[in-house]
Amino acid sequence: MTGATITLNSGAAARDLLGNQSFLAQWLSLHRRCAHATAYQAPGFALPWYETYGAQWQPIVLQSRGENDCLQGLWLLAYDAQTKALVHAGSHQAEYDAWLADPGTDVTFVAGAWAELRRHVAFSALHFKYLPDTSLADTLQAACANDGSGVVVRKLSRPLLRIDAEDIKASFAKKSNKSRFNRLKKLGQLEFRRITDATELERVFDELIGYYDFRQAAVNQSAPFAEDALKRKFHTRLFEAGAGSAYVAATYLNDRPIAGFWGAESGKVVHLCLLMYSPFLAEHSPGKLHVMQLSENMIGEGKEVLDLTPGGDAWKERFANAHDEVAEVVVYNSKRAQLQAGAQDSFMHLAKQSAARVNLTPDEVRAKLASIRGASPSSVVRKLRDWTSVQREYRVYRIDRAHADEFAPDARVQRNCLSDLLSFQAEESSQARDAFLSAALARLEQGASAFTVKLDGRLAHYGWLAANQPELYLAEVDQSLQLPAGSVALYDCYSHTAYRRQGLHRTTLAHMLHAAFARSETPYAYLCVLADNLPCRHIVETMGFDYHGSFHWQCRFGEVKKWADANFAPTETVSA
Repeated sequence: MTGATITLNSGAAARDLLGNQSFLAQWLSLHRRCAHATAYQAPGFALPWYETYGAQWQPIVLQSRGENDCLQGLWLLAYDAQTKALVHAGSHQAEYDAWLADPGTDVTFVAGAWAELRRHVAFSALHFKYLPDTSLADTLQAACANDGSGVVVRKLSRPLLRIDAEDIKASFAKKSNKSRFNRLKKLGQLEFRRITDATELERVFDELIGYYDFRQAAVNQSAPFAEDALKRKFHTRLFEAGAGSAYVAATYLNDRPIAGFWGAESGKVVHLCLLMYSPFLAEHSPGKLHVMQLSENMIGEGKEVLDLTPGGDAWKERFANAHDEVAEVVVYNSKRAQLQAGAQDSFMHLAKQSAARVNLTPDEVRAKLASIRGASPSSVVRKLRDWTSVQREYRVYRIDRAHADEFAPDARVQRNCLSDLLSFQAEESSQARDAFLSAALARLEQGASAFTVKLDGRLAHYGWLAANQPELYLAEVDQSLQLPAGSVALYDCYSHTAYRRQGLHRTTLAHMLHAAFARSETPYAYLCVLADNLPCRHIVETMGFDYHGSFHWQCRFGEVKKWADANFAPTETVSA
């Protein structure tokens, strides 16, 4: 790149440049020439991101030009003046970060562009989420070798699904997969489609987003679309941009989406961005079946690889049939900034090692810290008292379908509304949002139904219904209740303290009973209540439930006794 001129444009000047049609044509040409370019460095991805997040992120465009003003290098960044954060275009929503450069010019361009950045922008570090080629990490180290910067490189395994027609055919021929497809087809019309029409995307996207956010909140304690008000708009703009920036497909059951995929195209490679699937059909593995159909569709489009992206997710490894390496890199503006960041990393690593020595996972550490922060002197006293002497009676109530006509639905009550569940707010030290959502996901995947009422943007009341279960585990007394065939169990009903004494419990129970007895095969509905919960007992007993017997649990100085009334179980158990 001898004689090349490197310039930095930011703010309004950068926006003018990004909107220049001549520059856009040269950008596209350079993208085609650059061997390591991905969809995330193309105009179809970068421009929608700059447009959507322009209020927070100021664009920074570094470019080098050679003879005849030819664009030879391009580095697309963004800067938050308030936090002094420097990121690549796309920030965390770009799977791969890189610059664009003509073959053989990478080191010279990166060295010159990095020097311009340090000269004109106040920042401490620049993070590359993943470099698509590990050799680019060597380029960065060479470019920054003698300027006082610090470069930290971590190489990661990347799972890949190489598209092979025979492998896909064999997967579809497996008895277990054929059975899953056949069971779904019994529920209605099953169809896989690439989504190429904006109207179709708009029709199904919110439902797919709901699946994605709920699962992410339950598993990773984050609901990306709910927490980023611009994320949906950004994806819509990506779709409108076309040109490989959005590769979208969905599986439909009776014309409603049950699974979806959002990716980006880099030539014959499709990168995974979002895999979205319904928790209500978990027994049929809709996510797995969707990826199988996606792979089959990719064959017809001439694609060769589904890039599952790094991250260590077990489900990705189950699909992967090949691996390569990518690099996560942080380039620090100075050695001092690197040392400060290194000290923080060392502290976190030491904390993880200490937790590992006592067999605690990171999630368990977070949970224990949360419980310590939420502990009050009264809760400590209560736990000590419970260990010393506590006794519980769990009363079992039953109602039969002769009462079915007495119950009516209520428009405020929703069934299996994921957005309602996501609006849960912990209000007591014994509650935790993470645990609530994780348990809710597990229950939905096991076939239980959530009945919810949301008021003022909060989950005001909820209750659960399980159908066709041979038994119901009663955690409060650590015993199980055997249920007659076809019966349903109503359990874990709770009202937010701000909405108690408003009749929500009675209203929701009536709605749930109406739904339960709408099934002709339901003979009984069961509900259990702690004996000392007098308000709940009053509601249940005045609604027509009959008391059917009790389970008991007792603890004295650590010795536990469990027993049940004779009509449930005649035996007594004792444990220390």
